[in-house]
Amino acid sequence: MHIPDGLIPFPQYIIYWLLILIPLYLSLRWARQEMDEMKTPLLAVLAAGIFAIQAVNLPIGMGTSGHMVGAVLAAIILGSPYAGLILLTLVLVVQAFVFYDGGITTLGANIFNMGLVSCWSGYYAYRWLEGKLGTVNASFVGAWLGLVLSALAATVQIYLAGAFPLVEALVVMGTFHAVIGFIGEGFITALVVKFILKSRPDIMSQKQRKPLSRNTLVAVAAVIMVLAIAAPYLASTNPDGLEQAMVIFMGEEKIETTIDTSLLYSAPMPDYSITRLGRSGEVLAIALGTILVLAAGLLFIKLAGKKIVMTPGSSMRNGDTGDNKNISSNSNDDANDNGNGWVSEDRDWGTPYIIETRDLTHVYRSGSTKALSSINFCVKPGERVVLLGANGAGKSTLFKHLNGILKSTSGQVLVKGQPITRSNIKDVRRTVGVVFQNPDDQILSPTVAQDVAFGPMNLGLSPDRVESRVKRALEMVRLTGYEERAPHHLSGGEKKRVAIAGILAMKPEVLVLDEPTNGLDPGAAERLMRLIMEMNQKLGITMIIATHEVDLVPEFAQRVCVMSAGMITGEGTPTEIFGRPDLIAKTHLRLPVVAQLMKKLKEAELDVAMELTVDEARDEIVRVADRRG
Repeated sequence: MHIPDGLIPFPQYIIYWLLILIPLYLSLRWARQEMDEMKTPLLAVLAAGIFAIQAVNLPIGMGTSGHMVGAVLAAIILGSPYAGLILLTLVLVVQAFVFYDGGITTLGANIFNMGLVSCWSGYYAYRWLEGKLGTVNASFVGAWLGLVLSALAATVQIYLAGAFPLVEALVVMGTFHAVIGFIGEGFITALVVKFILKSRPDIMSQKQRKPLSRNTLVAVAAVIMVLAIAAPYLASTNPDGLEQAMVIFMGEEKIETTIDTSLLYSAPMPDYSITRLGRSGEVLAIALGTILVLAAGLLFIKLAGKKIVMTPGSSMRNGDTGDNKNISSNSNDDANDNGNGWVSEDRDWGTPYIIETRDLTHVYRSGSTKALSSINFCVKPGERVVLLGANGAGKSTLFKHLNGILKSTSGQVLVKGQPITRSNIKDVRRTVGVVFQNPDDQILSPTVAQDVAFGPMNLGLSPDRVESRVKRALEMVRLTGYEERAPHHLSGGEKKRVAIAGILAMKPEVLVLDEPTNGLDPGAAERLMRLIMEMNQKLGITMIIATHEVDLVPEFAQRVCVMSAGMITGEGTPTEIFGRPDLIAKTHLRLPVVAQLMKKLKEAELDVAMELTVDEARDEIVRVADRRG
């Protein structure tokens, strides 16, 4: 589906270049902010793999063939359409300049179709359908839809250039690519997604719970190279869908006079081959191209300022070298309770979500106003999610449903795919621990150690196991030595940590915290949030926080759900949420202080981008200052 030079004249192809500039800029910003130890090596490896897969043209009948695009697959695995756009751009640039596949002038149009239209439509269709069809089936439909819509976009572009009749071409191109999408795009995407869910479900959770080991990367790279070498032997000789449509509507003679071949023989390896080497030249060209795309991905990662963290094996988490003694994922007690890690690796729940609410509604008996109204909320294992809203928005009420403290008026709460019932409530409360806004509501025992021991004792654990749990939990919250202290003699921040320790001693997989920094001084609040981040990153505990303090959100949240009047009114990354001033105003919130500063600078006619964190703002201001001299 690569549009060659000559079909789109100047200035039309300039328009497509302009259309992709802003999405590419936003994708680069996404990479700088969101790429982590899991995503950085995946980007390079996926780019090489998709290049190799695109070299295989699958025969589909009707005299034509087709190959996978891969944009939606990349977006699903990496968790963002921005990732798919970056990846396809890398692949298409190498294809255009090294192999002259798709042309140089039409590169902007090809990125627009295959990287933007395909990726955005397919990824968001997948997200919308995931809860209805399941992850694998939704990935199939999203990938199929993305391919078909990108083919139709290319058809419209060629029609506007005067080369295709619109209606007939839409029918032909739509038919070709609907079949191609079913055989190749949809099937391969679903197959890869299913394999990842079975072998490494933490990848699909997007929470870098276990960075890719060198052994894993080497094995994947070896498979990709085998595919690259086999591609010339597997590829169909039939023209692809676009080429066959060109033959139908333009005729071979017109094609030869229309397509610009002036750059063809200046490309290092035109038509994926090395001259005079025959089939060996094709094998070598595709293998070299795969290595080149991998190198381009690694170079991009370096330019984005990201480090690739790879562990020697597969047991270390999030780049932890084991030097930090404060929080570690292994202990004798862990081995007895959960195998080698804090969080269970069992993901056979029939759903990608560890917590999910479906049309959850709650009306308190004291009034007719709905405290919650048809809430659909889901959290994947290892996520850091913030429920953001003003007081009275419904955050605390929602939290009390997540481990069965409250019973819904209507709707469901599912934990690991199972509705909360009387028969499983103990397991639910072991899985989901809630820390209330006021720690005095949760701390009841005369000493810290007794309070932390309350939960494990009620689980029926032996005294030795209870003691081990208490010791471990207090180590994790930095309260070793506080065992015999009276809780009412502690500071507000220390009480919060005791309350968290009491929940941690139950070894939850999800920690729900209601206004965790409320009433704390800035130093205590910062220490507490740093502790919460460590528990998420090094133990893999899923974190859900309710807060109205907007300044916490940029540093902590991977996803933000905005609540107002018992409803979720917005959802997205911190950048997406705070980029919507209408949403912020309606929910009686404000921008983070850093974002307010950047806004004031912009109003003062300084060309600064809107940043949310102190480090990002510093870098942006320095960049603008350097540019102004």
